[in-house]
Amino acid sequence: MRLLFLRLRQRRAISTLVGGVIVLSLLLTALAMVVFVSQQFAQYQQTANNRAQLRNQDLSEELEAVSPGLTVVNASTGTISGWGSACGVSTANPEYNCYNATISNVGTITIQIVRIYINSTGLAGSGCSHSASSPNPQPCIINPTTAIAAYGFNAANQFLNPGEVNHEVTIALPTGVALPAPNPAFPQNTITIVTSRGNVFIFQWPFQATIFGQSQSAFSSGNMKIAYTGTYDSAKEPGLGGTGTTSGGYCHTETSQPYPAGPGYAEELKGMGTYGDSGGILWFVNPWITSTILESSGTTFYIYVIIVNTGLMAYAPTAGTLDLTWYGSNHLDGWLIGVYFNGAFYTTSPSIAPGAYYYAIYQITPSWVMVGNAPTSSVTWWGGASITNGAGSSAEGQTYFSGAILVSGLWIRYEASSGSCA
Repeated sequence: MRLLFLRLRQRRAISTLVGGVIVLSLLLTALAMVVFVSQQFAQYQQTANNRAQLRNQDLSEELEAVSPGLTVVNASTGTISGWGSACGVSTANPEYNCYNATISNVGTITIQIVRIYINSTGLAGSGCSHSASSPNPQPCIINPTTAIAAYGFNAANQFLNPGEVNHEVTIALPTGVALPAPNPAFPQNTITIVTSRGNVFIFQWPFQATIFGQSQSAFSSGNMKIAYTGTYDSAKEPGLGGTGTTSGGYCHTETSQPYPAGPGYAEELKGMGTYGDSGGILWFVNPWITSTILESSGTTFYIYVIIVNTGLMAYAPTAGTLDLTWYGSNHLDGWLIGVYFNGAFYTTSPSIAPGAYYYAIYQITPSWVMVGNAPTSSVTWWGGASITNGAGSSAEGQTYFSGAILVSGLWIRYEASSGSCA
């Protein structure tokens, strides 16, 4: 019996040991599975984050074409960094037809251009389109090149940093391929830009002017001033240190240039010729005068209105009119005598580029209307002005321009008797 009992105890110990080994194996297997699953999930999460980051980068790319979109590289701009002077080096016999594409990176990430497609519409065989021998559309495929070659663009310009504007990418086409550029401008070329992230940006060229060969608006910035010569002279205003007195109807106190910021100053416009004083100077003051000055005979008035060319074309204003009214009963009528642009007076206007501003100067001689007919209280005269380039034959057809300007107003300070500047 004792021997049997000892054998049973030995077998129980072995069973316990075997059971422990099995349980330990199960625990280690479960732990390994947990570690494996955790590692796989971490790898998945990292991959998902990387893909999300790449997707965010894709969405952050943003290219915009900048006016004029494409410009022809001609003899004066033929030398290109990295490409030598083969682009349009001779207008009579160029080696390539080259164009500068002007674009801006308005996104938040660096962009690499990898390919450009150009597809032209219009006459068969013109630009990057189908030809008589190949009736199917054949867009031009432009790839980056370090040396100038047909159907290539300068690889030195294929990267755009975030916020980089007016970036030029030079494109070279064979001499037999010239992109159609009709006049008036009408988009006949579609330019497709492909980036390294697979994004596609498209614009059309030439840019079509929304207003072309028709009347357009040209709004005043709200600034207007007045000058006068003759019986009354704005140069005599007390604020300018002149000899004018309150009893004589002179009440302006703004001082001359140099002036502080703000509207409380008078402007000295030089080079006005016979319109100014003996030195050709006109002093413009804030747009109000006393009724004493308005009703005086022998006084000539000049009004300037600041105009911004809000259109898409340059123009040279050569004629115009101004009309201010008080309840429609009386009118101050004037005509354009010239423009003040970049510090100089022109009777024959220079070309005013889109976005530029200038002073349109009108002459008014109202005394024959105002004497005995002026208002008997302080009032504001308001109205508008016009400009046009239609005074000469050069403005015929597509180049004709006319514009309307909102004039901010001229206040007349009524004086029952001269001497009141209150």
